[in-house]
Parts: sequence; C-alpha cells; structure tokens
Amino acid sequence: MPDRRNWKRILSAATDNWLSRGYLAVCAVLLIWTAAGAVLANAEDASFTGVWPVFATLPTSFLVVLLAGGIGFLLPSAVTVPLFLILLAVAALINATVLGMLLRWQRNRRSVT
Repeated sequence: MPDRRNWKRILSAATDNWLSRGYLAVCAVLLIWTAAGAVLANAEDASFTGVWPVFATLPTSFLVVLLAGGIGFLLPSAVTVPLFLILLAVAALINATVLGMLLRWQRNRRSVT
C-alpha cells in the first residue's frame, strides 16, 4: 500500500511558503481572467488572454500546450478551453510544488552549514 504521507509532504510544498502561495495566487488570477475572456469574447480568437497563463506556468506549460493541441483535434472547442485551463492549473500546481521543494532544500542546506 502506498504511503500517503510522502505525497502529502510533497504536495504541501506548494502551500507551506509565501513564494509558492503567491505564485499560485497570480496563476489563479490569470486563469480566472482567461476564463472570463473566453466566456465573454465574441469570437473564438478574439483575445490573447490565454497567453499570459501559459507564460506564467513555463516550463511545465510546454507539455500542456502539446497535450491541448493533440486533444484539440479530438474534442469540440466547448470542451477544449476548460480542459486547457484545467491543465494549466495543474501545471501551476506542479511549478509551485517545485518552488516549495527548492525553498525547503535551500533552508535545509543553510541550516546544515
């Protein structure tokens, strides 16, 4: 049976420091702005608001763009936009976790020396 404490410890790195929480807040605002732009836009390509969350979640968003591009051919556009936003939210969570783990590593390194 897998140990859930390890997963909790890894995922808590995304929320137990101010840098990761701030990053997640900025990404959440950008994703909400993009969702509002997608809902309120008259045409499908009326706005470039989707570019900002992609830039904010780099380098993980490279995979999201590849996945969304591949899935976009299979699904209608009404499903593609929410799926794209969900994948970007997952990319932001992965990046925030990596930031948190790097901060933990840096703190542990400083306390040893």
